[in-house]
Amino acid sequence: MNTPDLDKPLIKAVGISKDYVIGDNVVHALSDVHFSIIKGELVAIMGPSGSGKTTLMNLLGCLDTPTRGQYYLDGINVSELTPDDLAATRSSKLGFVFQSFNLLARTSALSNVQLPLLYSRIDKIQRRSKAEKTLTDVGLSDRVDHHPSQLSGGQQQRVAIARALVSEPEVILADEPTGALDTRTGVEIMSIFQRLNDEGMSVIIVTHEADVARFAKRIIRFQDGRLTSDETLQERVSASEMLSKMP
Repeated sequence: MNTPDLDKPLIKAVGISKDYVIGDNVVHALSDVHFSIIKGELVAIMGPSGSGKTTLMNLLGCLDTPTRGQYYLDGINVSELTPDDLAATRSSKLGFVFQSFNLLARTSALSNVQLPLLYSRIDKIQRRSKAEKTLTDVGLSDRVDHHPSQLSGGQQQRVAIARALVSEPEVILADEPTGALDTRTGVEIMSIFQRLNDEGMSVIIVTHEADVARFAKRIIRFQDGRLTSDETLQERVSASEMLSKMP
């Protein structure tokens, strides 16, 4: 068995910029961004509205390509991919978690989690088994047949995390994953991300909240489309310990 190279960059941005033409104006959403993320990191990308973090999320998630520069995902130069190859890379290497959950309303938790597997080569029984296991991993073994309307916000986000995990991606991209949740539930969700990271999963969280970013091991900050700081924390805040002290 080959030992994975933990120092190999999973994500590498080399001078990436993104411009949008709006009427007669060119908006520089990102300008000359350089950074890398190695496998197994838990990174928070922070910035206020308009800082460029959402544009960066779209690029990292292979939902868009940079105007200039190169973006490498697990050694692949995403900037050179065709639309079909971009979609294939996105589905095989990335798992997404969103603020608004993005679950199918009339579909059970189990079926929602199975969705990413529908176009894979595994059969129906295996799909169900993988989805059930992943729901169990996020603490929802007793909610597999519930629809989103029968679940709390925190439970819906757990379903979304399970859906992101079920295809065994290289990295989880979470865009404001606690934004629609109360404080305690948000900490519960962050405890799941920390546990996944402790188990080796690479996790990138986009947020404007310092209270969320402190659960990461590293914080990359953006302002006006530029990377302004890149800080590795000496000690991250433990979400599970915080939960144990909350009423």
